[in-house]
This record gives sequence, structure tokens and C-alpha cells, in this order.
Amino acid sequence: MTDSNRRRKLIEVALPLDEINAACKADKDRKTGTIRNLHKWFAPMPLPAWRALLFAALVDDPADDNQRVYLLDLVKRLVENGAGLPDEETLEEAKAILAKQFPGGVPTVMDPFCGGGSTLVEAQRLGLPSFGSDLNPVPALISRTLTQVLPRVAGRMATAPEAGSDPNGAALFGVDGHRNDPFHGLREDVAYLAKQIRDRAWKRLSHLYPLGDHENPVAWLWARTARCPNPACGIETILATTWWLSKKRGNLAWIEPRVVDGRVELDVVSGLAHGEAPASPKIGDGVFACVSCRTPLDGAHLRELGARGDVGFRLTAVAVEVGGARKYRAATAVDMEAADVHSEDDAFADVPLDPDAMGVRVGGYGVSTWRQLFSGRQFLTLTSFADLIAETHDELLNRGVAREWADAVASLLTLSLGKMAQYNSTQCRWLLRPTAEAKVVSAFDRNDLPMMWDFAETSFMSESVGGWLLQVTTGLRALSYVVPNGRGAVVRQDARLVSSVPERGLVATDPPYFDAIGYADLSDYFYLWHRRALRRVFPDLYATAATPKTGELTASPSHHGGARAARDYFVSGFTEVFAGAQQSLGEGLPMLVVYASKEQKGGRGEETRWASILTAMLGADLEITGTWPIHGTGSARMRGIGSNAVAAYIVMVCRPRPATSTTCSLSEFNRALRRELGPAVRDLQAASILPVDLAQAAMGPGMQIYSRYRAVLDQAGRAVPVEQALRLINAALAEVLEEQEGELDAESRFAVRWWETYGWNAGSFGDADKTVRPLGISVDDVVRAQVVTSQGNRVQLLGNGNLDYKWVPSADVRPTAWEAVHHLAHRLIDRGGELEAARLMAVLGNLQDPAMALVYRLHDIAAKKGRTGDQERYNALINSWSELIKLAGDSSVTSEGLF
Repeated sequence: MTDSNRRRKLIEVALPLDEINAACKADKDRKTGTIRNLHKWFAPMPLPAWRALLFAALVDDPADDNQRVYLLDLVKRLVENGAGLPDEETLEEAKAILAKQFPGGVPTVMDPFCGGGSTLVEAQRLGLPSFGSDLNPVPALISRTLTQVLPRVAGRMATAPEAGSDPNGAALFGVDGHRNDPFHGLREDVAYLAKQIRDRAWKRLSHLYPLGDHENPVAWLWARTARCPNPACGIETILATTWWLSKKRGNLAWIEPRVVDGRVELDVVSGLAHGEAPASPKIGDGVFACVSCRTPLDGAHLRELGARGDVGFRLTAVAVEVGGARKYRAATAVDMEAADVHSEDDAFADVPLDPDAMGVRVGGYGVSTWRQLFSGRQFLTLTSFADLIAETHDELLNRGVAREWADAVASLLTLSLGKMAQYNSTQCRWLLRPTAEAKVVSAFDRNDLPMMWDFAETSFMSESVGGWLLQVTTGLRALSYVVPNGRGAVVRQDARLVSSVPERGLVATDPPYFDAIGYADLSDYFYLWHRRALRRVFPDLYATAATPKTGELTASPSHHGGARAARDYFVSGFTEVFAGAQQSLGEGLPMLVVYASKEQKGGRGEETRWASILTAMLGADLEITGTWPIHGTGSARMRGIGSNAVAAYIVMVCRPRPATSTTCSLSEFNRALRRELGPAVRDLQAASILPVDLAQAAMGPGMQIYSRYRAVLDQAGRAVPVEQALRLINAALAEVLEEQEGELDAESRFAVRWWETYGWNAGSFGDADKTVRPLGISVDDVVRAQVVTSQGNRVQLLGNGNLDYKWVPSADVRPTAWEAVHHLAHRLIDRGGELEAARLMAVLGNLQDPAMALVYRLHDIAAKKGRTGDQERYNALINSWSELIKLAGDSSVTSEGLF
């Protein structure tokens, strides 16, 4: 097929982006009962997105409006159940279309960075065979379990004679009682064996978990300790970040330290309705004051102590349940003695932790091995469970159980162990909540390993957070998403070998995000336990003592001798990957590459990340033929501008660049940018792309223009590099936003200019008069429009405080987009939430569109000015915009007569 008559795929023409993003948001909002509950993986792509993207990448665009509308409606129906699975009738309809599209047999979907397996699972759901690979054994195990191990045992009966004997076991472990569940038997076996392992573990470990009278332990709370550097003091001080144990209203609890004979004693106050904890010893970032003499212990001193092994731990309090009520008490001598244990097992002693790895923050304080991330009791517990899982696998085989079944059981139990490890290390923090009991938050809350000065330890016997049976329960719920008749294979393999796959097909992948996450380094946290349990089950995954670091395609400076060398390695490696992937493409099929950045504020860091992946794509002679922004967060993400959580994924549709492609001049490229970027940005805004992600999303259509040419040449005839093209795209985006500002009412245009200069501060009347006159209005006009106040020769914007919650445009003599934006934000964030804001949205009329454009413009200014709080408010408003529009059209919401 020649370039000129190549059929475009649906994904290169249209997608129902609103519906896909709504489904992704629902998927992220669901915390339990999803594929993510099987095991932790980093920045997983939502299942509904892959389902829609794969289908749209395989079917031809019909070039007929009616037929296209039908296909788009089918894509909508594939994702309309949000986090749930599509209706069976819809799936069969989609499969029939794919079978007609490929009469010789549907293609294989290949993902050389298979991660959490969502690409492969959704390929199988559409009736497509899948092939996945990953250099990292942790994602390889997750994906292999989902798409290779489990489908092979679907429909089989339980093997343990006692598995179904417990009438409560089925409900406890997510077995819903429907005998047509293809994994009912497997669930029963895993449920029975998990309880058996727990009971065996208790026999081995019960002496480490003493129980008080009528007490059920919730958590043991710890803090690090260090010797005070003051020679006149010298006590072992407590490096606690807070003395609070509970902030729940009506059940306040805290620690009160006192120094007795050179030792810090810790008293616990619990169950109060009023009161205040003592001031925290933490007096700065990584700086603590001695509990006794207040001498500071700064970061340099603590790092020096840590390197010498002189930073210790202290059990500070115990959270328990007594008669169903949460209580807190001081740690007893029995508690301390039970926790003060050490293992003679040296299996992990020589597994180092790279202190300079991406996301690793503990190394500077002397944590040099993975074993040091776990207390002695936690280490013994996890080791015992790993050994018991390996023993269970052997016992199943000795009992004559089929190897495929034993492998499936061991895989599920080991993945549950990995999740339990998340709740059993010194990385677990104690989260204080004002309206609920405090709880343990697992490791990798932010995909990194920060220095935790205090941490919470759970019990494997617990029926809640951190408990073994809970991990198994949630893991088994993920089986509802497994395709029982799926056909697939997953191998541990370098992505650069993607061209060696046995069949050509569709390459769709979500590769590493440059230096956003240290996948291999962080994966050792799980790998050590996985390997101990499964080394004999999957020897191909566990040949090394730690996860392979050499060959990982991330830009880790610690792996490659510096940032420049790491970037060069990343670019050359991915150029090789994309070149090889082209050889694996089936005829007429595109390649899908998903990319995102942890850096949500723009700047040179983000430019480097994007320039690197794009340079590799263009170096492999790929052309970007379509880009789509996909929501990567749930509706709860109204804050966190500075976090490294992925907010939006950018899906790039790529094809080999046509041999007929030509060069163009820099001026031609700039003209094309200005001609094509404006409509593309409006489409992104109409899809409610978050303002914080707009710059990333706009790179897509900009790079579509850039990549269609073999080269863009400057006046000297030199090729314009990707970095310069990205800067030109950002400049063009700024012009688009400024042009949209010009479409606003005059009062709002004044407000934008005033806010850019003064923010929420007051300025002189004279400056306001100079600003407003070129707009054809006066300061008095802006005051009457309720955009500013003018008092004592000072002018100040309205919108950053308590606003009249009864405001509606119809009651305003001069309603403006500025007022609409800030009243919406006020109602959404400060009072009433989405329902209250939707009632206002319903009556905005023709202010809706300019208000949306204004939000993007204000966010752009806030980002450039470093006004993080304002960024978060505007981002939150757009994050809810589509939901507000939806609710505004609901008569039950808008007919209450509140206005």
C-alpha cells in the first residue's frame, strides 16, 4: 500500500473524547475492585482508555459521516460503564467489526513495556491475541498473571477438598457464589490456602505480635531517634514530625514527651473531645529540635549520623481497638521486646539500594540496603509468608495438582504478598483525619521512597489495612477483569528486541516517562519478596538477585554517569525501540505511544522530557498522525499541582514517515502553527483538558505539524531541533490564549491585565485608569460590573474572597466572564461543591464559553507568576467543568428554585 492511498484509521480522524475521559475518571475514582488492586504498578493507564484506543486504531475511518457516527457511538458504548466492563452485546458487536476488518485473522497487539498489563487485557477483551514484554520482572509477573497464567485455568473446579467447606469463605474472598464465574474454583482455592498460610504464619510469628486483654492491634507507631549533639544534654531524642495520634473530632489523642533521668518518656493522652498536642520537634525541612534542650539537629548532622548507623527507632505508641472503639496507649515493655527482633537470614543483606536512584531519598541517611527499609519484625513476617507461598506451591504439585493451577495459585498469593509489603515497611505513614479515625497509608503514595521520620506498622492478622487476608480479598476482585478465553504470552525481554516477536500486528505501549519514575530501582521493593516465593515457579523472571538495571530505558543519571549521558542513552535506546517496532507493525496499522510527564508546571525539565521521546520518534522516521489527551486522574484531584502524579496522558498515533515527505522553512512551520494550533487548542478546551496539562496536550498537534516534514530548516539551512520546535509551539499556544482573551468582554479583559500585574493586591486608581481606557471603558464601568472595588484611590479585583452565593447573570446589570469564573470556583470549592456550581452553570447562558476560555488564560498567567494556589483553583474548576455541564442539564438539579 502506497503512502498516498493509505487508509486512515478512526483514531486518526475522530474519538469521543468526552466519554472516554469520563470513563477514565470513573476508573481512577474506583479504589477497590479494579485491575489495579492486583498489585501496585506506577502510573497505570486506565482500562477504558485502552479499550477505546485499540478499537479505534484497528478500524478504518469509513469516510462517511453516518458510518463514522455509528463507529463513534460504538466506542462510546465500549466505555459507557465507566470503571465497569462493557455489555456483552457491545463487545460482540465490536469483535464482529474487527473480524470483518481483518478477514484473514485479527492482528496481535504487542506492548514492549507491558507494565500493569492494561493494554494486553483490553486487547484480549476485544478478542485479539496479545504479546507483552518488559525487562522488569515485576510488571512481567503482573501482566503474565493477567493474560497468560489465569486464562489457562479459567473454568476449572477447586482442588482443595476443604476449599468450599467454609460457608463464609466465599463472601469474604470475593467469590460471589455464581457458579458461572470462570474463576470461581480458583477463588475458592486461593481463599482456602490464604487462610491456611495465615494460620501457619501465626504459629511461627505469634510471639512477635503480643495481644493485650481484649485488644485488637491496629498499628504500632514508630519514630526515628538520634543522639542530641549538645554535650551538656546528649539524650536519645525523638525525631517525630508530630505528637498527634488522632485528630478525629471527639477522639483526640496525642503523645506528651517528658525527660526523666536523661531519657525521653512518652505518655499517651487518648479519647479527649478538646485539647492540643505539644509542638512538634520538627522545626524545618529535615531539621528537628532536641526534646530536652531544643538544640537543633539539622539535615547534615542527621545524614552524618545515618551514615554511621547512629539513627535508631523508638516505638512511640500503639493504636488498638477495644470493644469496637479506637483507643491509643503507650508502648509497654512487652510491646518493645516483641518488636526488637533480628533475623539471621542474610538473603537480602547484599542487595544494595542505590542512594542516587530516581525517587530514592533515604540513601543520604545511611539506608544502603533494601533490608533496612523493613523493621526486624516486618522482615521476618514477609520472609515467612514468601517461604510459605513457595511451600504451598510444592505441596500442590506433590498432591497431583496440575502445574498450571499451582502456578496460578502461587502467582496470586505472591502478588498479594507484594501488596502486603506495601503496608509493612518503614515507608508507611500515619494519616490523621479530622472526621475519621487515623489510618495507615501504604508505601509509594507518590511513587518514590522519601525519608520517613515516623512510620506505622501493621499486623498481618488485621482484618483491615495491612492485613494478609484483606490483600488477598482485594486481589481476587481483580479477576473480574481477566478475559477467561484470552490468548497471550508475556516474556521478560528488552524492548529493543520488539522486532523479534513472532507475528506482526498493532504496537501499542505506555513507555517509561524519561526520569519521572525510577521503575527498576523502586521495583526491588517488591521483587525481593516475589523472587523468594516464585523463584522455582518462573525461573526466567528471577535469574538475578535484583531487578535488571542495565538496559532499562529511563534517563537515570545514577545509571549512566550524569544527566547528559542519561538523556543520550534514553534517546538512542528509544530510537532503536521505535525502529524495531515499525518492523513489527502489520500492514496499514499505526503505532500508539502514550506519554506523560511528572512535571506539571512546564519549564525546561518538561521540555527535555518531551524533546527526548519526540527526538527518538523522529529519529526512527515516524510521523505523528494524531494526538489525543486522556485524563489520568480521578475527580478528587483538585490539588497537587506540584505532585508527580500524572494528570493527563498524551496518546500519539504514529506511522512510518512517507518517503515523499519534504522539508519546509522555519517561517512556513510558524505559519502552519498559527493556522492549525488555534482550532486544536479549542478542541482540547472543549474536551475539558486540565489547564495544568494544556501545554503538554498542545505539544501533540504542534508536533503533528513538525513531524510531517523530513526537516524544518532555519534561515541558515540547519535543521530545527525538537527542543526549538517545542519552544515555538509553546509560544504559539501563548498567542492562542491571548487571542482568546481578546474575545472576552471589556471588563474581563481589564481584569485579566490587572490581575497579571497586581494579582489580588490593590493598585492605584491612576494605573487602573491607564489600563482601562484603551478598552473603551472607564474604571467606573468596571466597578459597576462588580469586577473591582475602588476605595481611597486604590483599585482591587473582586473574586478572591467570600462572594455573594446568590449571584446570577440575570440579576446583574453587566454580567461578565470574570464574575462567572470566580462565582463558579467559589461555589465548587468553598461551598456546596459540584451541585451548587452546576446550578449556576445552568443559568450562565452565553457566558459559558468565554468563562471557560478565561479559566485557561488565568491558569496560564498563574503558572508563569508562580501563584500555585490560584493554579489549583482554576485547575479544579476545569477538572469539574464537564460534570458541571452534565449536571446543569439535569432538571432535578436545576429545578429547585434556589435562584
